[in-house]
Amino acid sequence: MIKPHRKLTRSAPGEGIHVVRDRAELAALPPISEPVFAQRYHASDGPDRKIYSIGSEIFGVLRAWPARTHREKLGQAFTPDPELVDITRRCGAALGIDLFGVTVVQSGGKSYVVDMTSIPGFKGVPDAPRRLAEYIYAATERALRGAPLVSGVPTPVRDEPAVRPPVVRAAPPPARRTLSAEQALRPRVAMYSQGMVGFGHIRRNASIAQALRGSPLQPSIVLIAEAWQAGALPMPPGVDCVTLPALRREADGGYNPRFLADVSDLDVISLRARVIRSAIKTFVPDVLVVDCLPVGVAGELTRTLARLRKGGNTRCVLGLRDVLQDAETVRRDWSERAHMDAIRDYYDAIWVYGDPAVYDPVREYDLPDYAAAKVRYTGYLDQRPRLEFAEAQTAAVLASLPPGRVALCVVGGGHDGGALAEAFVAADFPPDTTAVMVTGPLMPWETRQRLHRAAQRRTRFELLEFVPDPVPLIERADRVIAMGGYNTVCEVLSFEKPALIVPRVTEPEQGIRARRMQELGLLDVLHPDELSPQALTEWLARDPAPPPPPRGRVDLGGLTRIPGLLAELLGVPAGPLQPAASAAEAVGLT
Repeated sequence: MIKPHRKLTRSAPGEGIHVVRDRAELAALPPISEPVFAQRYHASDGPDRKIYSIGSEIFGVLRAWPARTHREKLGQAFTPDPELVDITRRCGAALGIDLFGVTVVQSGGKSYVVDMTSIPGFKGVPDAPRRLAEYIYAATERALRGAPLVSGVPTPVRDEPAVRPPVVRAAPPPARRTLSAEQALRPRVAMYSQGMVGFGHIRRNASIAQALRGSPLQPSIVLIAEAWQAGALPMPPGVDCVTLPALRREADGGYNPRFLADVSDLDVISLRARVIRSAIKTFVPDVLVVDCLPVGVAGELTRTLARLRKGGNTRCVLGLRDVLQDAETVRRDWSERAHMDAIRDYYDAIWVYGDPAVYDPVREYDLPDYAAAKVRYTGYLDQRPRLEFAEAQTAAVLASLPPGRVALCVVGGGHDGGALAEAFVAADFPPDTTAVMVTGPLMPWETRQRLHRAAQRRTRFELLEFVPDPVPLIERADRVIAMGGYNTVCEVLSFEKPALIVPRVTEPEQGIRARRMQELGLLDVLHPDELSPQALTEWLARDPAPPPPPRGRVDLGGLTRIPGLLAELLGVPAGPLQPAASAAEAVGLT
């Protein structure tokens, strides 16, 4: 097979294949009448990405070229990102096939398709013979019924000519069913939390679920989340969980099973997608709220969203925290067609759980008009109502603390909180102060062991490995030292606590949020490069003035507005509501 990304090639009748190595050699070749295909050479930044389509399933294999050993020929399986999935499906749509392979190289940070074949070897695809046999059997059955061999190939996507101005295509509103009186009183809501890192996403959805259950709507709510997270949080009556096998996000952006070590990431993602589809199909929610990722982990929501849009009965909401990442990263990630197409075509609304006066994602990320028109700012989520359900879990810990002041250190899930935790355990605390640290369930075992040994040498020092909901500890604390996750910042603001935020090093999200809050005088920030036991000691030794009431500077009304936004989607009354600003109005689009 000709590899045009390796060498420029041509052939003439009876002359075989000619490898052209320079312009002079090309000019010396005799003319031929057959068409010649030439593709610009792109130096590959790494191994080839072999992407295989077997029906609706997409598989990725990294393969070195040329492959010399058996291991190199098999390659290494990986999870294609949404861009590669989209490229692959577009290639199949162009030819009307769903059994094929494409080769994609990365060159200069961009992806290039350099090869496509309808009869690939599928080397490296997990359990390829079984998958192919099942595909062929299903295609045969369709043929015997007189149905098309290909079960369903998306319409080819054709780029508009460059000379035409860009056109914003808003998806036509689907036909909506009218809710019965009973449904209007008891709507159904499904909420998706992708998991992977810590408890932030599901804790946010749990707070929203509690607020919705306490509203006049009182919807029945199903949370879709990883099992180890869902089982840890207390929930109000009327809320239950469908659980997913857990994934772990790696530093390189890939995914691996957190617990199913002998199962491939592709199989776990496929299992998650099937569980989600089955749950939504059976529960038939009136509203689906998706946290953060428009198409879910590795696109696991795509088929569910497409089916819901086709049915036209379920309103879909994308819920976003105030800061996703820095603007450059978000613009790059969301420029992928899968993300923006999903926002345009599948979602009825975007709820931003923040205050645009602090951070406005529409402006910061330069969202297109069709997305900005769907945005509603809810305000930050006041965490005080969580005390109702969380107090019982920490009652024994709180009761064991001696009288006096409490300095609390929390590091989220703990996977990257070791440096802050070790600085805290080595700090000096003011007299009459009890230090309490929560390491988080994801902190490495070796780090936890060192912390336990250090804590045993301290007096008035409590070390807790896991607290599902730290809200009662935040309320009890006099001073809080923490990383800068969304929920932690909301908790600090909700209970008006003096706080020192040491944001995460690996991603800019926490630093951006912390600096914006610091500019409003609501908390202090310590750069991770300046972290030390002495820096924490000095901050704890200060006699801080009470922080200004955050409610005069930051909107914390999210949990009171969200029931009204849900009622707005459903077209049912919800009593008196606080206004929620439209992003379109805020940026002058209306």
